[in-house]
Amino acid sequence: MRASHALEQGTSPLTPEWRRWLVENLVRGASPKELVASLEKAGVPAEQAQRAVELEREEPFVAGALRAVGMQRKLEGLLDVYSELFQQTEGPPRVDRHEALTPAAFFERYYFDNLPVVMRQGTSLEPRPWSPGNVAALLGEREARHACCVPLFEDPRLETLTRGLTTLRGFTAEDARACEPRLWWEPPGAEAPLRAARRNVLLAQVHGERRLQLVPAFELRRVTTASDGDDAPLRLEVTLSPGDWVLLPVGWWYGFSAPDGGVAVSFEAFALPEPNVTWDVDAEPQPSPLPPRD
Repeated sequence: MRASHALEQGTSPLTPEWRRWLVENLVRGASPKELVASLEKAGVPAEQAQRAVELEREEPFVAGALRAVGMQRKLEGLLDVYSELFQQTEGPPRVDRHEALTPAAFFERYYFDNLPVVMRQGTSLEPRPWSPGNVAALLGEREARHACCVPLFEDPRLETLTRGLTTLRGFTAEDARACEPRLWWEPPGAEAPLRAARRNVLLAQVHGERRLQLVPAFELRRVTTASDGDDAPLRLEVTLSPGDWVLLPVGWWYGFSAPDGGVAVSFEAFALPEPNVTWDVDAEPQPSPLPPRD
């Protein structure tokens, strides 16, 4: 088919290979002006190059893809703005530490602002029952060789640990079972790669040292692309000792190492009238509104 006739029929004058190139670059965000210039350099007449770009942009599949990608770029740009603002705070970005923090300050300054914080509020967890030796014996020799996170009230082996288990008054829900407490067990030398916090988690370090790496929620694009270059995600480091409590905010990524092993307990229900929020990263998107009928 001659190029002029193709234009008259409303079809692209380009070969399939060039059409794929054109659509790929449109979706990547290249400007139509730049694409027309590239086609002209490749020998396509100016009028045909201009019309080829227009035709691809009008294709229903391409137009839908451009709208979806455009929204993604806007969201990524907004997250980048949050990142810039976070790093403009006085001093280097860090995780706040408090020897004691009131529940009101905890919720207003950290929980609702989606920021981590480390507190030394004391603990209602008696160290002896939660000692590494006792926990390892309860888990069994085979399972104790590996790091694990076990729902306390769902594992009959851990019944002795749940007896009299109390929560952090004013911060978590008073009903221990409603807090969905979990035992975090790490043998010496354990390491955990970055993972997303699907809900707000309040973690109490009972034994051992935990070296945390925290990546803010607004670093989503950089985390998912796993870049190690200049565009690597911002990482905040903090070390937890026995008696420390840390808020792992929903949407943040966290990883850690436990050089000498560790025992911790986490809680996921808070002293608030509203339930904990959940980031369902696997949720299927809902269809967009239907187009009008002819």
